[in-house]
Amino acid sequence: MIHIDPEAIHPVVDDVWHRTRLARIPEPGQVIAMLCGVTAAATFEPLNQRRAHGAPTECPDCDRIYRQEHNIPQARDRLRQR
Repeated sequence: MIHIDPEAIHPVVDDVWHRTRLARIPEPGQVIAMLCGVTAAATFEPLNQRRAHGAPTECPDCDRIYRQEHNIPQARDRLRQR
């Protein structure tokens, strides 16, 4: 058996990884919505295929929304405090 935590899934759309609220693992083809509002159909590929185009970058809108929801200072604010 393989255990996958739906909260740890970060979908990659057009080489950008996003945060989402998943209650369960999506079925292939199921459309899921990211925190930033982007939607995409779930597909599953091996990690080496995902990185064929280089390492994905983080969606700044998903990051901002996630930080607001969890009372985590925004990245730009943390950098100013140094």
